[in-house]
This record gives sequence, structure tokens and C-alpha cells, in this order.
Amino acid sequence: MVQEICSGKDKNTENFYKDRTSGRTILEVWSHTDKISNDAYAMNKFEGIYKSLLQFYDKKFLLPREIIFELHCRDYINRHAISDKGYMKEIGKGLYLDLCAYDHSCRPNAIYTCDGFVATLRGLNSNIDIRDRTSTFYTYIGLLDSLQQRKKQLKDTWYFDCLCERCTDPTDNLLTSVRCPNCPSDCQQAVNIFVEHPYKINKSKPFTCQKCRFDLPEKYVMEAVSAMQFIDKIIEDRELEQMPKKSRVEFLEDLLERFSKILSDTNIYLCKVIQNLVPLVPPDNSEGLLCLHLRAEGCVRLCFPHNHPALAFHLRNIGIFLNILSRHQEAVKYLHEAHEILEFSLDADHLMTMECRSVLEQALESTGNTTQDAVQVPVLNSRSLVFPAGNDQAETVEKLQGTIGTPKEEEKSIPTELVVDVESSEEYSSIRRQSSRFTDLFSEDLSDLPELLL
Repeated sequence: MVQEICSGKDKNTENFYKDRTSGRTILEVWSHTDKISNDAYAMNKFEGIYKSLLQFYDKKFLLPREIIFELHCRDYINRHAISDKGYMKEIGKGLYLDLCAYDHSCRPNAIYTCDGFVATLRGLNSNIDIRDRTSTFYTYIGLLDSLQQRKKQLKDTWYFDCLCERCTDPTDNLLTSVRCPNCPSDCQQAVNIFVEHPYKINKSKPFTCQKCRFDLPEKYVMEAVSAMQFIDKIIEDRELEQMPKKSRVEFLEDLLERFSKILSDTNIYLCKVIQNLVPLVPPDNSEGLLCLHLRAEGCVRLCFPHNHPALAFHLRNIGIFLNILSRHQEAVKYLHEAHEILEFSLDADHLMTMECRSVLEQALESTGNTTQDAVQVPVLNSRSLVFPAGNDQAETVEKLQGTIGTPKEEEKSIPTELVVDVESSEEYSSIRRQSSRFTDLFSEDLSDLPELLL
């Protein structure tokens, strides 16, 4: 197919681009061939792919190596993960030419969801104009990471230095903050230690608690840095996977108890200990699971924008555990917030929204309240940029959908479409069984995270 496009034969083939509406071509997306050529890791990936091509095809049927390399670079830089419809796990990769025209932000105001091979870009608040690419951003990476980790991952993979709203916000340093040892134990202030530079600590200036004005000893600060480095290293080196399950649980519980005395409640590295501990807790231990999720709540709220589904998953889980423990009033609070987020970001008929609504209704009934006034299913009102599927030769289909305000400048005529996909009860039950694992937020692979640099 690519060979036909490069040779111009695509223009002579009827229905080659059947139903295609995107005005972009693969040759318009970023390639970064110069940077990838100097990246040993990325080049090793390409050499492996090219070797496989030579083994499978006769060389005379292949495009020249330099063209294959350029096309590989464009795909490598711009491809997107395709998740299952439940927004639970990755099931493949896709190259979406219009979606990759949008820039990254570590504090995104949009997300994309998948329904098969169709990607949908959705605004996270009602003021987002999806068609305005200068003000609409989604994330290229996982958001449950520190400033140092995010910057390194973006530089290593996409070759740019991120200066987004979150990366320039001093409050993001709370993810690497420490406890003030001088404050009362029940209200210890979080003290930022990476202030002037995201990778270095300025030892010439004191680390002063803004609450009690106590200057933290340098030894205490360096102990906290060592703790963060240690947690990061054992995760990156996959040392936990080599331990028996019982030893792993004991090891993580010890880390959590020991480092909680130094690192703040919002510290991302404590959250990563919890992230690895949650899947090891027996599903019937609702008290233990609730405790871990509550400990991570502050960090999760810092990492994800308000209407992000990942935040909703976390709040939903807290609500489920509270409901199981007959703490119904508290459960309603968390489930209601989770339901509002899911209803807005994934739509009212999404399986996860329906599941959350069902649990919320149960919790409300347990409190003696009626559900009719508490949970209203809104009328769907969304506008889409639609890129319908063509035949097998056409490029990957893309659909961009979101809540759109009044654009500053009217662009070319854009078709609109209301997407409503009501799932069968069998699929709904399947998702409910799947979600009972309660590990939605804590299922990311952390093997590629970098160390904390000093």
C-alpha cells in the first residue's frame, strides 16, 4: 500500500481512499529522522523491524531502505495506543493523522477514547473548542509521574522539552515533596525540595517549612532523595517481579511504612509503592484496599485534571469499598463525583458510567434516598469531526469528537454526528466482572520510568 502511495498509483486506483475525509497525508506528520538516527535505542528498534522485513519479503519487492526508515520514523513518533472500549487496557497501536496534529500537555484539557479502530478526541470541560489546535491538548504519556520522569520520557521518545502548564507550575513539585519533621505528626506540612531546578537540589539554600518556619536538615533531605531513588530503581529494574508474592507484599508494606515517615502524602513515589501493592491485596480485603486508595487520593488528584476518567476510576473504587463496608453516606460522595466525571468524559451510555451509576444507586438506596433526583442521565449533545472508514487499502480511520464552543474563526465545513452505542446487558455484565479487580488506575507498566536525577 505504501509503495503504491509513494509511486503515485494510489491516484489511479478507484476507491483507494474511499470515504476518506482527512486532508493530511503520512508525509505531513513529524518524522525526526535526524534525531532517531542518533538514538541508539530507537535505531536498534528499526534495525530489528527492517531485518524482519528482509526475512519475510524479497528485497526487490521492498521500498529503498531510506524510504522505509523515514516511514518508520513517522509511525514511531506519531502512533497512538488503541485501548479497549472499556478504557481498561491497550489492545494495539494506530496512526491517526489528524489526532497527531494536536500537541501534548501534562495537564491535558482533552482525552481520546477508542471504539475499535475509531479514535474520539473529547474535551474535558465545556469550554474546549476541539477544532482549535492551539488551545486543545491531550497527553502523550502517563500522568502518574513526577516532573523529572515526564520530562525525561518526552525528551527520550518525542525529542522535545516540555514547558506545558503543569511542568511550569510550582505546585507540581508536591509530587516529590517531603514531610516537615518539626510539624505535629497529625498535620505535617509538605515541603518542596526541587524548587529552582527539576533535577537538582540547591544545597546552599535552606529547605524551610512554610508552616512552622523550620529549616530541614540537609541530611534529612538527602535521606528523602535516596528513598525516592530507591523506590524508582526497584520498579525500573523489575526487582519486585523476581520476589515470591508473599515476600513482595511484605517488602512493599515495609517500604510504605518506612518511607511514609519522610515522604509527604502527595509524594509520587509513595503512590508508586501503593500502585504495586494494590494488585497483591486479596479482593475481599475491602478495608485494606480502601486504606491504600485513600492514601493515594491526594497524589492522584494532583496528577490528573478534574474530569479525567482515571481520576473517576480511583474515586469509584473508593466509593465501592466504602459501600461494601456499609459506609454508605461517604460512598455516595465519591461515587457521585466519579459518575459525574464519567458521564461527561465518556458519555452516559459508556459501560463504565453505567456500572458506576448502578453502584451509586445501590449506595443511595442504602442511605434511604431515592435515586431519581440524584442521578440524571443527560441528553447527549456532542459534535464530531468524523473520518469514516474506507476499504482495506485506505488509511486508518479517525474520528475526533468533543464538546465544542464557538470557534474564533470558522474553518471548512465540518460534518457533525451524534454517536450513541448502547451495549448489551451481557457486555455490561462482563465489564462489571472485569472491573471487580479494582486495579484500573494502578495497571500501568512502569518498566520504562527513568531514575530521579540529582
